[in-house]
Amino acid sequence: MLFRVLTVLICIVVFINGCNSVVSRYFGTHKLRSFTMEQALTEGIGDADFIELSDAYPSGDFVFVPGKRSNDPGIIIFPLLSQAQLAQLDQGQQVKPRVIAWTEDFNPDCVKQGNCMPRGARIYKGIVRNLSKEKNKTSQLPANKFALPSYVVYMETGREPIAWYWNVAMMVGAVLLAFVIERKNFFKPQTPAS
Repeated sequence: MLFRVLTVLICIVVFINGCNSVVSRYFGTHKLRSFTMEQALTEGIGDADFIELSDAYPSGDFVFVPGKRSNDPGIIIFPLLSQAQLAQLDQGQQVKPRVIAWTEDFNPDCVKQGNCMPRGARIYKGIVRNLSKEKNKTSQLPANKFALPSYVVYMETGREPIAWYWNVAMMVGAVLLAFVIERKNFFKPQTPAS
């Protein structure tokens, strides 16, 4: 009995989560929102979960965080700056990056060569997603160059929210599983009242 109730509750949660993600992908926070790097610095990104930043400049600095397992390549973390911030950095001033990007998609050789994030204006697209405590090594960025503000946006580059059809599949699967578990109750013959 307890197993049935817990499974049905999990199915309800999965169904609601899938429904929420489908709606949010097209009308809410999962909808792609585009900003210039300057806008992200001055106005912020609001409640956006899926963003595209244009005119974003990596400074060339990055932190490599190795994976804990042999099949985990680790991640690289790097600040994204506006053109004005990059100019300040080149003048020897300390800057406050508002966006810290990170990725699991990189060539491992770049870590040894120190060129994982070469300079140059780029467009970055990804999801706003915090790093776990063990992977958040932003404090290892050079302190003479970067001072992290109290509010930082962490962005996983090259990642998108789950596609709508996977969310629909989760919803359909949850309904089917709940129906299979509770089918006896749906088709139980009614006993006449005495």
